[in-house]
Amino acid sequence: MTVTFQKLFVSTAFVFIFFLNSCAPEKPPREAELFNTYCTSCHLAPKIDELPKDIWKDHVLPDMASRMEIEEMYQDPNDIKPGFRPKIKLKDWLDLQHYIVQLAPEKLEAIKFPESEPLELFEPKEMALDSQNGALITYLEFKDNSSKLYYGDITGNLSSYNFENGSAENLYQGRTPITWYNRKDSIEIFTEVGILDPSELEQGKLMIKKDEDTTALQNIFYRPVHTLFEDLNSDGKKELVVSEFGDETGRLSLLTQSNTNQYDKTILLNLPGCIRTLAKDMNHDGKTDLIAVTSQGNESITILYQKEELEFKAEKVLEFSPVYGSSWFELIDYNGDGHDDIITVNGDNADESYVHKPYHGMRIHLNNGDNTFNEAYFYPLYGATRVLARDFDEDGDVDFGLISTFPDYDTSPELSFVYLENVNAEDFVFESKVLKNPNAGRWFLMDAADIDKDGDEDIVLSAFNYVFTPVPDSLSKQWSEDNVDILVLENKLR
Repeated sequence: MTVTFQKLFVSTAFVFIFFLNSCAPEKPPREAELFNTYCTSCHLAPKIDELPKDIWKDHVLPDMASRMEIEEMYQDPNDIKPGFRPKIKLKDWLDLQHYIVQLAPEKLEAIKFPESEPLELFEPKEMALDSQNGALITYLEFKDNSSKLYYGDITGNLSSYNFENGSAENLYQGRTPITWYNRKDSIEIFTEVGILDPSELEQGKLMIKKDEDTTALQNIFYRPVHTLFEDLNSDGKKELVVSEFGDETGRLSLLTQSNTNQYDKTILLNLPGCIRTLAKDMNHDGKTDLIAVTSQGNESITILYQKEELEFKAEKVLEFSPVYGSSWFELIDYNGDGHDDIITVNGDNADESYVHKPYHGMRIHLNNGDNTFNEAYFYPLYGATRVLARDFDEDGDVDFGLISTFPDYDTSPELSFVYLENVNAEDFVFESKVLKNPNAGRWFLMDAADIDKDGDEDIVLSAFNYVFTPVPDSLSKQWSEDNVDILVLENKLR
């Protein structure tokens, strides 16, 4: 190799190495590495700009500190959260706090809501189900395609209301709020939450009534909010799948019947925030699978595929930021391609990060055909907590009813209930319709049935007039003094 060529080679190599170094991504600052390390140790990391400075500083960061072991700093044992607590040095913690507060916005961008029109398809009718003012309904559901409405309340009472003859019947009186009710054949199951407010105590319970005998399961539960009662393995015995919302501790539990007429308990998901579970064969292998939604940090939709006899493999198919407040989901073939799509609502806002959030709302996640999902549509709605997916106007596409339990009552109270009429399903074009008088109650739960037997589906909203978050004094006074338990939206299609 000649000297000239050697010089040219060395010079070219130097330029090439310089080019590689200049194109290499810059190493993130130390504080960013701390954020990525510690804010993903328990859940998907939120984006710093998802919350304003004051919420980070006054609420979220103190709550984070209670979930960590900060070396060289005294922490009051009464303020420390149980469970896994990652260690962090005091200097790192102070630097991390400064980094987050420095980058957080002063305030969040306000939602520019789609134009809305008055709801004309449905005729609203306010109704009382008892003689008590101030509705506190904790469970609401129609069953077996009938017009009989089942509802439970904060006092532990479970009743039914027959719209055909206008009669009510008390079915069960529990000791704590009713959150779910199952009835199949001669068996009834009553789910009591135990403690309604956030708690680490296992005081929830399930009562089973067979014929005239009512007994409590020996199992105890972390604030159970939903119970699925299905024969999952086709052996003639029905299993129970209990969504234990909990607080810092919670889980999704499978209960299988033993020979003693009691149930053995297996944990399917060891996560708090379990809200609802559906049963369906999602991979078409002849076995019934489970689809569950969880909140409380690990916000996600998980499919639990049944492999062998009641053995499940969990696969997380959707995951959200821990500040989204996942509340409910529907499983429906939105686009008619033969695959189940997932409709989610995010908007639970009764926590440490209360602020009106522009990422709250309804999302349509289309199935790619292999149970992977892509978000195809987002409808923004502060505090969205419930969704119903039906063809209410019977024009061949899916419409949506949406409840917001945490709307902006000062500026947009009409957005506590929104009806999205599907105009063009392929292009996701919807017309937004709202109630003329939206403030009769703080809407919490919702279901649909043909209650007047005229061939179309009506909607029922129930009120839970509890002060989770700030509302105008006039509304709090109205809700406590009026007796509006439900709002019936009578479909006028027929």
